[in-house]
Amino acid sequence: MATFDGQLNKGEDTSPERAHVQIEDGRCRLYTDRRRLGSWDLTEIQAERVGVLRFHITAGEYSFSFQPNDPTGFSDAIGATVDLRSTKSRFGLADRVRAATGLN
Repeated sequence: MATFDGQLNKGEDTSPERAHVQIEDGRCRLYTDRRRLGSWDLTEIQAERVGVLRFHITAGEYSFSFQPNDPTGFSDAIGATVDLRSTKSRFGLADRVRAATGLN
């Protein structure tokens, strides 16, 4: 089981709150202050890395931002994606890939 602590933001009008995400046996569970907010099959989760430290997660009808204490481990565990089609890279990754592959 992988557990990731961090800050959860459920919307622009809400304050961030402490949360942790558990990933185990093909499921993702989200908790805040001992309260389970949800449990989803990993195939139902869309996770996009939107910054060096922040992820946008869509799980069923829920959408939220999560900033884990271990962004690399979280990214690997949840299978996060990065949109490399953007001409304006969010944190330089697209530019590094283009330079390494010779694509412009």
